[in-house]
Amino acid sequence: MATDSLNTIRRTTWPADLSWVAVSMSTRSCGVADMRHRYGPIVREEALGNVPVVSLFDAEAIEKVARYPSRYPIRPPTEISVVYRASRPDRYTNHGIVNEQGEKWAKLRQSLAKEVERPSTINRFVPDLDLVVQDFIALLRGRRDASNFVPDLELIVKHLGLESMSTLVLGRRIGVLNSNVASADREFGLKLARVVEDHFCACRDSYYGLLPLWKYIPTQTYAQYTKAEDEFYEIISKFVDEALQDEQNTSATEPVKKVFMSILDAKDMAIEDKKSAVIDFIASGLMTVGSTLIFLLYHVAKNPKVQERLYDELISLIPSGGSITVKDLLNARYLDAVVKETYRIQPTATSVARILEEEMELSGYHLPAGTVVLCQNWIACTDENNFTHANEFRPERWLPESCAGWKCRENLVAPYGFGVRICPGKRFTHQMLLLLLARMALNFKMEYTGELTTKFEFLVIPEGPINLFLHDRQ
Repeated sequence: MATDSLNTIRRTTWPADLSWVAVSMSTRSCGVADMRHRYGPIVREEALGNVPVVSLFDAEAIEKVARYPSRYPIRPPTEISVVYRASRPDRYTNHGIVNEQGEKWAKLRQSLAKEVERPSTINRFVPDLDLVVQDFIALLRGRRDASNFVPDLELIVKHLGLESMSTLVLGRRIGVLNSNVASADREFGLKLARVVEDHFCACRDSYYGLLPLWKYIPTQTYAQYTKAEDEFYEIISKFVDEALQDEQNTSATEPVKKVFMSILDAKDMAIEDKKSAVIDFIASGLMTVGSTLIFLLYHVAKNPKVQERLYDELISLIPSGGSITVKDLLNARYLDAVVKETYRIQPTATSVARILEEEMELSGYHLPAGTVVLCQNWIACTDENNFTHANEFRPERWLPESCAGWKCRENLVAPYGFGVRICPGKRFTHQMLLLLLARMALNFKMEYTGELTTKFEFLVIPEGPINLFLHDRQ
């Protein structure tokens, strides 16, 4: 379906006056804001292969695409993944929940994601998740130097993402957050984190490289991608087999195992497809949880008044050293506001892509069916027309009683996508971030020196040293 749509675009006659810029797709991650400033609310780029891609910056246009009533929204696939999986019929019979389209996608989502999307499942998982977070806090304490700086925070956060996703999806701890973990297990954690990073880097280069030569001849990008996918599949396949054996040897019915077993119990699906679903869940969670947590800690540390208000709320709800419950998280309204504000001002996914299913008028132009559009939600979220004090970190904007009359177009905040193709791990990731931030704020007074820089590796991630200092709360 997506290929037909792309062919339609190539044959389309475009209005001559539509703002147009031929840009190197490798530079667009750092130039989108400038593109909006120079060319206006709707911009057509000439992507690789002469395929037009239209960026939407206007709030009304973005919301119109988001509201389109489709049963099977078309998301442009990650081509390198589609090509790779097609080359491995011994492992895959479909393109996966991210890249499939139409009714096949809907059946995959229903079969594979229904358990992880249920609030009741995620809520029952909170005690297990809180134990992971407490191990993370203990590891941070042990890694600090004399000045309370954590030199390898980014790596520890990757291990956190791996541990939390493994606990949820596979129903087991890997142990990479344990300071006394065996060297072999630590090496394993390092390897898996590297594999996921290589996977995302190869995806980035396949999208935004100068020429898509990987489609026609062996290239370093394709070799990097296939190596990462092969290693990831082998690791997860081993975990799935071990977890399945553990499940058969016990009558336990813990909710975290229910998530794992709901995937393995999916009807009319080969075990290979179930393993690939586990791969997709773990890979996406690894990058999203870690990067968003660093963004959260950065903004809280750089805003002392926010940090103290957050601490005051949490200490009134949660006894010192006590467990955190679902009720605590529901009552911590300012905590939720801080996470939402981070989604708005510094998301890991800055845009949402769709292929139009029918002709649509957007920002004064008629775009034909089959047009690839990028809804530039992040740019729209930092526009004063949509949010009061748009470029300032103001969590109170999400508390109506605090900011009555402020402009706040909540629908533009879409770090997990929107509509029926929203990320199935949204509830889990949000719950994880609430728990993490709550524990960090209760245990540490955070300080950040300098500014945080980012880079684009298919998602936006932190770059360079993370200059975060963690001072114990008295």
